[in-house]
Amino acid sequence: MRVSFEWLCDLAGVHDLAPDQVAEALTLAGFSVEEVRPVDLSGILVGRVLEQQPHPSSRTPLWIHRVDLGDHTRTIVAGASNATPGSLVPVALPGTRVPGGTLVRDGKIAGVPAQGMLCAEDELLISDDHSAIMLLDEGHPGQRLEELLPSDAWLEVEVTPNRPDCLGHLGLARELAAALGRELDRPFMPPFTGGVEPPGTDLVTVEIEAVDLCRRYIGAPISGVRVGPSPRWLRRRLYAAGVRPINNVVDVTNYVALEYGQPLHAFDLARIAGRTIVVRRARPGETLRCLDGETRRLSPDMLVIADAERAVAIAGVIGGEESGVTERTTDVLLEAANFDGVGVRAVSRTLRLRTEASSRFEKGLSPELALAGARRAAALLAQVAGGRVHVNWVDAYPRPQEPVRVRLRPEQVDALLGVHVPLQEMEDILRRLAFQVRVGEDGYWDVLPPVFRLDVRLPADVVEEVGRIYGYDRVPPTLPGGRRTSWLPAAPSRDRRLDPLRHALAGAGYTEVVTPAMVSAALLERLGLADRVMRVINPISDEQDAMRTALLPSLLQVAVLNRNRGRASVAVFEVARAYLALPGPPRQPEEPLRLGVLRTGLSGPEEGRAAFLELKGALERALDAIGPVQVDYERAHAVGYHPGRCARVRVCGRPLGVVGELHPETMACFDLGGRAVALEIDLEPVLAMDLRRRARPLPRFPAVERDLAVVVDEAVEAAALEATIRSAGGALLESARAYDEYRGAQVPGGRKSVTFTMVFRSPERTLTDAEVNALVERIRSALAGEHGAAFRA
Repeated sequence: MRVSFEWLCDLAGVHDLAPDQVAEALTLAGFSVEEVRPVDLSGILVGRVLEQQPHPSSRTPLWIHRVDLGDHTRTIVAGASNATPGSLVPVALPGTRVPGGTLVRDGKIAGVPAQGMLCAEDELLISDDHSAIMLLDEGHPGQRLEELLPSDAWLEVEVTPNRPDCLGHLGLARELAAALGRELDRPFMPPFTGGVEPPGTDLVTVEIEAVDLCRRYIGAPISGVRVGPSPRWLRRRLYAAGVRPINNVVDVTNYVALEYGQPLHAFDLARIAGRTIVVRRARPGETLRCLDGETRRLSPDMLVIADAERAVAIAGVIGGEESGVTERTTDVLLEAANFDGVGVRAVSRTLRLRTEASSRFEKGLSPELALAGARRAAALLAQVAGGRVHVNWVDAYPRPQEPVRVRLRPEQVDALLGVHVPLQEMEDILRRLAFQVRVGEDGYWDVLPPVFRLDVRLPADVVEEVGRIYGYDRVPPTLPGGRRTSWLPAAPSRDRRLDPLRHALAGAGYTEVVTPAMVSAALLERLGLADRVMRVINPISDEQDAMRTALLPSLLQVAVLNRNRGRASVAVFEVARAYLALPGPPRQPEEPLRLGVLRTGLSGPEEGRAAFLELKGALERALDAIGPVQVDYERAHAVGYHPGRCARVRVCGRPLGVVGELHPETMACFDLGGRAVALEIDLEPVLAMDLRRRARPLPRFPAVERDLAVVVDEAVEAAALEATIRSAGGALLESARAYDEYRGAQVPGGRKSVTFTMVFRSPERTLTDAEVNALVERIRSALAGEHGAAFRA
């Protein structure tokens, strides 16, 4: 959003700061200023034209002017003839760079000295008019122009989507004043000025048929307007904000939209059939010739403004040409309305037409803003167009805005911000932002946000307001989790319970990522993950037209992003939700919370195998960090994974996901080279388990350890061998774990050696070697009988 520095400071009552200082104050308040473009008029002088005559030898029409600059005169050649003798004009002397970018040079034009430049409005960035030299109404020769027209600057301000109240200069001025410790002395609701008979209710009728799409509609008749050019101050401010001046009536509606953030529209009242306004859905096959000259076909899901015969505007988007204001207009119907933001955005996307009005309505404006904008515009139309404002406007308001009340304790502000804010300063900040504060006897504050702040509903929202203006730069840095307050819930939220898991994975070398929940439906189909896909009705792009059914595609897109930036390998993880459509009529999908982990850039089989084992270990450590769970694996086949190199993950006996090496076709879908390992498991079943750690007494008797190298066929899984060992070992076998696997000259072809370490212990006595040998022999016999095992020394 482009903002005029001069306009902003005039509203905020700030006249002692430079543009860079204002930009810094806005940025610290949460409105990032991305660019500051000065419009410096300090080098421009006022001159009086003494003589004007045609250039005698120029091939194109030129005029020679002798200009009085107070202490001397200059000869200046210009291409426009409107600067007649006696005219006051802006003059740029040689060596001056005018705001439009032109550097004025001393020279000759067709043999005549050209000792400066008479400036047009576009060269001074006052408007886009280059048809004539700018003529001044006041001033004296030699005076600096900025004494008459203050220098300006254009600020490119980023306004977040939740703050549509700041899509106007007045909203930003309020924020600027609050950030500077001042209070805006301009009321939100302008007073009603003027008022002539007959009342507006006798001149026009308004009916809202689509009350779900139009919350308020104000029709204000203004008669006797004289359509013509706007005064220079208005045109300059419009141009500074990036809007082209048209005529005084249209300019006023644009001016108020840029000042208050409330879009307005002006109809020629004489061209409204029946002097009736109906806010309704478009009829099938209905068309409208719009102000941009395009004829658009409308559909019943579009909201239109209609008169007694036809549609005259597309609500919240663009007006119609046939009802627009022209030079012959004398009576105007001023529209100030509030339309449903979602509906306006849908129509704007369907028509591929985004306007200043639609960009504001789609953010969700307060319906109370409509009356404020209408009053301000009516007063300006009376001022610049000579209009007579009628009393008793039509105000259809079927669903008035309900006030919001937020209760909080002041201690919550300190607890959430991590810094003590004095109570008086806290209250002053809220009042400067137009909040009303009432301190209750029970220690709670009742905070009423201003009607234009629809984004404030929770105590945390109020805390954010205090923090923004108090200054986040004043909050001391602290380690996360270091603060605890009595009003916070004692039990950690589900997300906080997963923090130990995140820390464990980060300690294992994996980086946490956050990815969009929307992916390409075509990509899910290629990966075989589209069985329960939910498609998005109005996708942002073809690359985000479906909700993901697994985390794997999102993680692989992270790998692609890194690969495109020169990083061949990544090790990342994400804790997020997948979205699985349910059969039957459309309804809320199943949203399992999952853990996804990916490691890419593996060069060969051995590196891939080692990464697979490391990934299993990282998973076990991560799950153990949140609770004492038993993790087992069994051979499995899963979509997207390499057959024979994939295992099902079982947590406390429940199958919750898969881990393994990705299939080459999966890698090819993303044009990724090398090998990759990944896992994805459901976390909610784990969080539902009893994760309490229970202390056990230390063992009273020593343990006996034995290793056993078991030689079996390649197809026999280590998990099956471990199960047999535990079964045969009985109660005296405390633990058994595979820690080595060998293939080589000492093992026959087609077989492998898996080495287990076993720990034996009795809770009642010290085991003898004979007892342990007997148990080991029983285990050997069971392995030989069930798996055809042989043993290495």
